[in-house]
Amino acid sequence: MMKKVIVFGVDGLTMPLLRRFVDEGILPNIAAMFKAGASAELLPFISAWGDVNWVSFLSGQCPGTAWIGQTMPPDNHKTHNLLSLLEKAGRRTALVHFPESVSGKAPHFEFAPFWGRSEASPYELCSSAIHTTRYDERTAKKQGKKQKLGWPPTSALAYHNKGSWRPIVTTEGEYRLKLEGSGAVLTLTARPDADGLALQVDKETVVLRIGQWSQWVPLRLGDKIGMGRFWLAQYDRELGDVEIIQSQVMHLEGLSNDPALEKDLINQLGPFISKWTAKVAPAEDYRTSAYQEGEYQSFWLADSAVKLTRDYNISLWATVHRLVDESHHNCLGQYDPASPFYNSEQADIYGNVMRECYRILDRTIGRIMAGMDDDTTLFLASDHGAVPNSYMCDIYRYLEKWGLVELRSDGSVILEKSKVFLKDERGGLEIYVNLEGRDSTGIVSRQYYEPVRDLVLHALGNWHVKENGTIRNAVAVALKKEDAMGIGYWGPHAGDIIFAYDTGFVWGVSASGEDVCSIEIPGANHGPQKPTAETNVSSNYGVLLAYGSGIRCGYYHDKTVQGSYRMVDPAATIAHLLGLKHASLDGVVMNDLLTEDEVAR
Repeated sequence: MMKKVIVFGVDGLTMPLLRRFVDEGILPNIAAMFKAGASAELLPFISAWGDVNWVSFLSGQCPGTAWIGQTMPPDNHKTHNLLSLLEKAGRRTALVHFPESVSGKAPHFEFAPFWGRSEASPYELCSSAIHTTRYDERTAKKQGKKQKLGWPPTSALAYHNKGSWRPIVTTEGEYRLKLEGSGAVLTLTARPDADGLALQVDKETVVLRIGQWSQWVPLRLGDKIGMGRFWLAQYDRELGDVEIIQSQVMHLEGLSNDPALEKDLINQLGPFISKWTAKVAPAEDYRTSAYQEGEYQSFWLADSAVKLTRDYNISLWATVHRLVDESHHNCLGQYDPASPFYNSEQADIYGNVMRECYRILDRTIGRIMAGMDDDTTLFLASDHGAVPNSYMCDIYRYLEKWGLVELRSDGSVILEKSKVFLKDERGGLEIYVNLEGRDSTGIVSRQYYEPVRDLVLHALGNWHVKENGTIRNAVAVALKKEDAMGIGYWGPHAGDIIFAYDTGFVWGVSASGEDVCSIEIPGANHGPQKPTAETNVSSNYGVLLAYGSGIRCGYYHDKTVQGSYRMVDPAATIAHLLGLKHASLDGVVMNDLLTEDEVAR
């Protein structure tokens, strides 16, 4: 039989928490991977952000070759990456809900790539929502945040906000919900029945019970049909208090580049959802529904991995699941004693949310292990971890102080008057000189290119805060482009300066105009902080657990003794397992994770 590799990617999975929860005995399947497989940490590239590192992980090439920017995949054949090697060998890859910054064009199978753009996803017919009779109360204007974390500065990536509130209109004891999508509106009517509500969907009656998901039902919006389901969250008939969670409704066609295979998957596994409705956070009223939707998606992905590798001649299957990462963003800042928001009496409230997300992951891994055959290798992997936030840094406000940028009153950059700038799609850790003849808004002549770069480096080296009588630098590392080749950056897309913030410092924007200040809201991040950021509980390193065909039993590669593997090394190892020559890849085969027979093969 032909060898196969399954990569179950988990956004943000971190080794310290994984080990802690395994030791608590709550992750039996992952414990079995440690016992019967091999494990290691992976050093992320700058930035320690999923888009950069998943691209490098799967392509087997450093960001200087593999990464143009978010949602901008390079040509597999021109870069001679892992997918190109597979194609030349007549082998297929399945990228199932994987970041679209890697191209899964035919002959590979690409299904519902992760949509990271601000505009609406073409795979979504109707976004998820919570329909409520208390719409005014739920949407009452709350005090706005004084800070926005994330990159680009206009985003709010760190908060993982989810489905919007939608009003339920009550008329003569009936409850009317409106679903919107594709320029059309679908109105559904719910009526009381013996134990809950009966929702009329076309000619079908959908029974709604408290805390339970309904069956999947067809939903037509205009000339498009998708599948959705509903969860009765709140129902008080006397008070007329009703809240109904409506799942995301995906299209039933056009989710992939292989209509026949796509149809088979949906027919066998059910509808796919790319996101859940409620947030995974202790303060979320309906967190249980988020666990259930997150597990539904996770099991769907696991089942597709087994089916595609066993029954559809797929050699490499890969995905990225995001439930664990969401729990870190919302909980790690109150669970890790290194956080300024840590409270020992409250810590386990947040820890238990993360535990439940790790349990869902463990059940998913058990599902894959039970279904995979003897010729399959399973990688449980992550792109980075996370560490708690302490300080927010507004790079543009700081560079303005040094006369390097000019800003409008709202903090946005006036490019045609600025000597340097950052690109939205590049993660916020690369600074470009606004160079004449190269950039459309260029104002810096060639003779001042080096002096401008020197001034930027000087400025970054002097950005600091005072903490308990000592000085902490905001920036941990800053390199000119030619010096950044040692950390994987080169080529026309790389910034003129590459840098990373120190542990606990994150990018953002302050409403009060500060360039650096204490964090307002608890949280944890990864992208802007140096890849080696660690505490006793948290780590920015990625994770790799390998299990199955060709993998050594019970082995751990200790980075403190042997050095860390990099994000490009798994792809070289996958190529080796699949019998492919991999000279065009930047990584090395992780031979100490493999059996002696596999190394010699």
